[in-house]
Parts: sequence; C-alpha cells; structure tokens
Amino acid sequence: DLGVGFRMTDRFPEGELEGVHVVVPLEDLWSSEVTRVIVRSPESTPERFHELVERLGLDDVTYAVGWSAWMDLAPLGVSKATALEQVRRRVHVQPHRTVAMGDGRNDLEMLRWAARGVAMGHADDVVKAAADEVTGPVHEDGAAQLLKSLL
Repeated sequence: DLGVGFRMTDRFPEGELEGVHVVVPLEDLWSSEVTRVIVRSPESTPERFHELVERLGLDDVTYAVGWSAWMDLAPLGVSKATALEQVRRRVHVQPHRTVAMGDGRNDLEMLRWAARGVAMGHADDVVKAAADEVTGPVHEDGAAQLLKSLL
C-alpha cells in the first residue's frame, strides 16, 4: 500500500509531485487499481496531447492537459467537480455557498461547478474564461486574496 503515492516508470523532478514515489516496470503500473493516471512529457505541447488522445480513442476517460508536461486521465465522469459535489452533499452545504479556485485545465469542471469559481491570475485564458472571476497569481498571494474575501 502506497498511501498517497505513485507508481511510475521514472522519477519526477524533485518537488514536482508530492507523495511516495515507487519506480516500477511499465507492466506493473496497472498491477492494482488506480485513481489517477498522469502522462508527463516535458517536450510535448497541449496540442500534441489532444492529438494523442484522439488517435488512441480514449473516449471512455476524461482528461485535462495541465501544461505542456502533464495530462491527467480519470474514468469518464470523474473530476474534481464530481468529488466536490459528493462532499458538498455529505456535509450539507447549499450549492450557492460553494467556492472553488484553480489554475489548470483539470480545474475547468470544478470552476464551472462552484457558485463562485475563481481562476488564479497566472492561469491561461481557457481557465479564466471558465471562472466567474480571477484573483491574483500565486506569487502575489492570489489564494490569500480570495480567502480574505470569504471572511
């Protein structure tokens, strides 16, 4: 059991992915169930990732390209938004009282789901367009700005 860990074919650069890293042969990646698949290709582009998904026929998964180095894959219908909706219902929060903040394309559904979806200032235009508003970037404490507005 890895806890919050990752099986991978090669190590990620230090600080890029938090958790326990276990390097395994390719065939061992699917030796047990997983909740997330990350494809990392620093030399690639978002356009190349989208072409790859189309060519492979990955129509039974959802995916988001975070930046040129990442593509997250999840089972069809599973996203940060679907997870937050389960939590919202479990803790009895009214839909109009939800807030979500994000900076990547894997946050699009979550930003649209929230009553108040907030994009970070350093997010790309697609992410900003999905949000209700934009806060400052990370280096200007954009998350803190949003949190202060909730007080």
